[in-house]
Amino acid sequence: MATLKRKLAVTALALAATAGGIELLASANLRREQAARAYLGDKLYVRSRGEGAPIVFLAGLQASTEFWQDRFDALDRDHRLIFVDAHGFGHSPWPDLRYTLEDHLGALRRTLVAQGATSHVTIVAHSLGTIFAANYAARYPGEIDRVVLLGTPVFSGEKEARKRLWQVSPLAAMFSLHWLLARETCMTMGAFRPLLRRVLPSLEPDLPRGVVSDAVLHCWPAIDGTLRNVLLAKPIAVPLRRIGPKVTFIHGSADAVTPLPQIRRLAGEIGARLLVTANDHRRYVLDSHEEILGALETTE
Repeated sequence: MATLKRKLAVTALALAATAGGIELLASANLRREQAARAYLGDKLYVRSRGEGAPIVFLAGLQASTEFWQDRFDALDRDHRLIFVDAHGFGHSPWPDLRYTLEDHLGALRRTLVAQGATSHVTIVAHSLGTIFAANYAARYPGEIDRVVLLGTPVFSGEKEARKRLWQVSPLAAMFSLHWLLARETCMTMGAFRPLLRRVLPSLEPDLPRGVVSDAVLHCWPAIDGTLRNVLLAKPIAVPLRRIGPKVTFIHGSADAVTPLPQIRRLAGEIGARLLVTANDHRRYVLDSHEEILGALETTE
């Protein structure tokens, strides 16, 4: 019995030491990442090109400007393309905030004002980014001409959102919705982020390398706060009902996050346009960029 107790004690100490080491390494990496973004102040990271009426691109959860690749460069002949990383993600600042919808919209507002994108704006958004886009357009309706939403997550509330996420991927839901598992996973990712950015692309060969490597660019407060305070707490149907005719849904028949019939009903209710594609939730830009370009060109 004494030997067993000693083994358990040694194991507990080893686990505690490992956890402590991960916390220290993750904290050091976080400080380095925050310092690298300090030059942005209170504005978001932007990549832009072209001239003309602005088109703003907002990616989904854990995605960055890399998500859009170069698939929309043909539009820069007549538009200014503005690709934005969300607050706490990608190359944008990672402040210690609650990451509420107000935090995200405030940072987006400061950024677009600084970019001069305050009239005749089009917003193209994917997944979580559609919630930011819809709420921003509802808040500044006189500035936004149209909103193109890819893979829109439509939930009536937190209960439905959690249920749907579990149905789509129980493993992913467990590691994102279970607080302790999610935190420890995120901290471990933060501790080994430089290594993961090199290794992970080889595990996802069907996705562009930059998309995969940037998926680990986020901090724990951002992922936790954004999930709980935005995705699970702010049903997108509310702002969409205020801007309905400006909206074009582009939705895949294989997108399991929101069943197509639900999107079809919502589009009919708010007077929005719906374009159906064949892809799943992750591959809109990879598989349907021609359809997205066509939608943008035909809604001029």
